[in-house]
Amino acid sequence: MLTLTKDRALALALLLIVAVMWVESGDIRPPTSWQPYGSALFPRILLVVIGVLSLMILVRSLLVKVPERVGAQQLIKEWFQSRHTIVALFLLFGLYAALLPLVGYITATIGFLVASLALLMGTNTRRKWIINLTLSFTLTLVIFVVFRYGLNVWLP
Repeated sequence: MLTLTKDRALALALLLIVAVMWVESGDIRPPTSWQPYGSALFPRILLVVIGVLSLMILVRSLLVKVPERVGAQQLIKEWFQSRHTIVALFLLFGLYAALLPLVGYITATIGFLVASLALLMGTNTRRKWIINLTLSFTLTLVIFVVFRYGLNVWLP
């Protein structure tokens, strides 16, 4: 059975786009008496080139034997395991956005920076904790002062 690989999906999507664009290029104004080819010629040339290259991708993907894949649940588990830091940062940012109106800019930002820097740098040494806390407090206060007094913008 044929499986849908990235190359096959790309080729099929491009062929669909080329077909739609080819049909739509029929609405381009026909050539006038002083134009030998008309305005639709160049877009159609590009569409033919893209269509031929898409067909080449499709044929090449059909010639390559695709190994059997593991189940979707296993793939999702592996994806989350390899990208756990990114997922955790997105969750931290969502928590930051939720807490911002409740606790205010300074408290929420310091908490977010401490947690995200701890996640990115680690917390296994005293030096990393000092860098983390120094950066978090300094950046938060500098940004607050710049916005509040330099730009005259109130932060929540």
